[in-house]
Amino acid sequence: MILDIAARIFSRYGYSKTSLDEIAQEARIAKGTIYYYFTSKEELFSQIVQKQGRLFVEELRENLQEMSGFESKLGYFLQAPMTYVCEKMPHWVDGLKTIPFNLQKHFDTFKDENRKQMLAILMEIIKEGIEEGLISEQIDLDKLSVVITDWFLVSDLSIEIVDFDNFLMRIKRDHDTILKIIMYGILKRG
Repeated sequence: MILDIAARIFSRYGYSKTSLDEIAQEARIAKGTIYYYFTSKEELFSQIVQKQGRLFVEELRENLQEMSGFESKLGYFLQAPMTYVCEKMPHWVDGLKTIPFNLQKHFDTFKDENRKQMLAILMEIIKEGIEEGLISEQIDLDKLSVVITDWFLVSDLSIEIVDFDNFLMRIKRDHDTILKIIMYGILKRG
């Protein structure tokens, strides 16, 4: 209950403008009850970000299962993380910039685990592309997966994004072009 209420308040007001007093008041509990479960505002925030990350991966997997074909799955996979962050987590990315040094290692572990999950999902999609005969044998699959994860996934939360609406518009605008470059290259063939 505390996590859900805190997530709503962090989303509404942002990390720096949210206090544990506000969370306790909204939850109708004593502030000390929050400290019983979480040592600090930063730890509470960290738990929310991790929960949101797990929810995203679950949602991503469910949506991919409903889709068919390599091209549509890869397209969705490339667009989903940034769209999700811009639409559902803009204040949380801002909050991650102010996390104290002692929690940074915790976030680095979370980012590494999230990256591994995303790589596993990506490799499933790439294997489907191989089975469909759509991926050239000349492509190094390990390098392809690294390029995709480094350029298109939210694996480095230290990236500075100021205008989420504009950033999301650019993602949506450029998505098809980027996908076609990845899928077909830029050289005319045949």
